[in-house]
Amino acid sequence: MKENTPVHKPKVYIEVLDGGSLPRRASAEASGYDLTASKPCRIMPGSTGLITTGIKIALPLGYEAQIRPRSGLALKTSLRIPNSPGTIDSDYRDEIKIIIHNQFLFSSLPDLLLQKPELLDYLQQQCRKSSYLAFLSATSGKNQSHNLIQDFDIWLEEDGLPFGTIRINQGDRVAQMVISKSFSVEFELCDNLASVRSNRGGGFGSTGKN
Repeated sequence: MKENTPVHKPKVYIEVLDGGSLPRRASAEASGYDLTASKPCRIMPGSTGLITTGIKIALPLGYEAQIRPRSGLALKTSLRIPNSPGTIDSDYRDEIKIIIHNQFLFSSLPDLLLQKPELLDYLQQQCRKSSYLAFLSATSGKNQSHNLIQDFDIWLEEDGLPFGTIRINQGDRVAQMVISKSFSVEFELCDNLASVRSNRGGGFGSTGKN
């Protein structure tokens, strides 16, 4: 294909809800369209939450949208998209929401301090120490003094949430959406797949270590 040959662009209909914004590419040749959060979201350590994007789309028949992590966000934070890539089918018409997981654990802090000793100053100057059971009692409204779990120290930041909490604000880029072609296939029962084509044998790295 010649460099200046026009590329066919499938039309995707989109509805923008309150707080939402149109998906945009970071560069002209980027594969993914950045998705932003339509509402603030706070995900505490070890928790899984749902980010609303404030958009609905209608894909052409024969296409899917794949929701993938943003590499920069994955590198700099403990935020992960556990079902990546998430799939949006062409007949889905509800709001796009992104499942996120905060993989930071309170027990991860010592290892993190070894990697980033500068965090010591932040914890001492910008945070206050609390017991986990005291925080749990304050946030749940229930007395947690019974011996169901062992207590330990945590650090609370200025907004009262534990250190390690992921804070998503409205307009933050949280994921990318890649539009891909999908195919319908016809399954045909077969008694012996080896009769269809040669079998290389093995799996899960059986073709080599590298």
